[in-house]
Amino acid sequence: MSIIENYYLDLAKINGIIIDIIYSTKGGDDMSERSMKTLDDIAKELQGKDNKITLMYAFNATGKTRLSVKFKELVNMEARALQADMEVGEQRPLKILYFNAFTEDLFTWENEERKLIINTDSVFIDLVQNQGKELEIASRFRKYISNTQEDTLAKIEPVFDLNAGEVRFNLVTGDEVTSNIKISKGEESIFIWSIFYTLIETIIEERNIAEITDRSTDLFNQMQYIFIDDPISSLDDNHVIDVAVDLIDLLNRSEYSSSTKTALRFIISTHHPLFYNVLYNEFRKKQHCYLLKRSNINQYELVLQSDSPFGYHLTVAQTIQNAIDNEKIERYHFALLRNLLEKTATYLGYERWQDCIAMMYPNITDELRKSHERRINLYTHNLHSALEPRALQSYEQDLFENLFKDFKTTFQMKVSD
Repeated sequence: MSIIENYYLDLAKINGIIIDIIYSTKGGDDMSERSMKTLDDIAKELQGKDNKITLMYAFNATGKTRLSVKFKELVNMEARALQADMEVGEQRPLKILYFNAFTEDLFTWENEERKLIINTDSVFIDLVQNQGKELEIASRFRKYISNTQEDTLAKIEPVFDLNAGEVRFNLVTGDEVTSNIKISKGEESIFIWSIFYTLIETIIEERNIAEITDRSTDLFNQMQYIFIDDPISSLDDNHVIDVAVDLIDLLNRSEYSSSTKTALRFIISTHHPLFYNVLYNEFRKKQHCYLLKRSNINQYELVLQSDSPFGYHLTVAQTIQNAIDNEKIERYHFALLRNLLEKTATYLGYERWQDCIAMMYPNITDELRKSHERRINLYTHNLHSALEPRALQSYEQDLFENLFKDFKTTFQMKVSD
């Protein structure tokens, strides 16, 4: 087992102890009085919630992927029961779209012929073909990978052949085309997520049209749930933040009314601390955020979170310090720094992370302080722009180093050099 895996295993144990302490201080509650449930019970509990977005953190091997399967089976079982009242030949309405590790298993990289093979029997792929979204998928894929390609003039272009169930990739550099290239595992994951993201976007756009008769398709009229389980496997931190920021924007565009029986609801589960916290900081005030905890074999509980479920801030701080020491500061490190400022402000009882900046620089002018705040905001909210230069300028790196140094000094954070 790796050091990272051991770290999260130990963190999971510590978190369980902390939660047990919290429960034990609430009027004498003990383990026997707490409501322990199976994954089937948790799936039903999630289905009974009427909020638009449910965000859930779970440590590795807790069972969140199995929960997504249980939830899908529960929803589809109810859809099959409704099918008994339908006319012969009438298509069963789609009630749920879900993304998890098994979704990625629908795609297999064939190394000898350098192509991505798609399981054409999947409803997931059938939706892509019926909606004709190949160009949008390709555009989304290019957007994500453009920030990581060393040659900014080169572009990886997917070439679809959905009838044959395959996708090949070309490298386009100016007028030159290198056909049938091999892509990395990370690029493969990004491509698969690009497909799913485009489908979600299509569903939201259609469902936002109030008059059903004005919609271009009736495939999504009965859609009730979109379950997203860890869309960031095999991705580096740059892409993790890219995916989180885009997902926030997408879900905020979805109109929602809890009084509508067919309202579209989203469930997002992850084991990735950075991904969770980017989403958590956006949704914590209006949506429900939980920790999925396994207390025993086949015994689980959903613990409502009033703050992030783990103290990972030292790991984030160390990540920033390592980037500074290795002279590899990138834009996403500003997002990590802002996250530390937000957590520090919350811990100290302040509502705004900008209050931490004021404590760090009590003697500077308001204009200079606001300049620091604008710089952090700029690089936090424009992480996903493919039009921005990939590398920071030297003065920007110096600013970042000084901000982090003054953060450590002001709040006496111990970080190893």
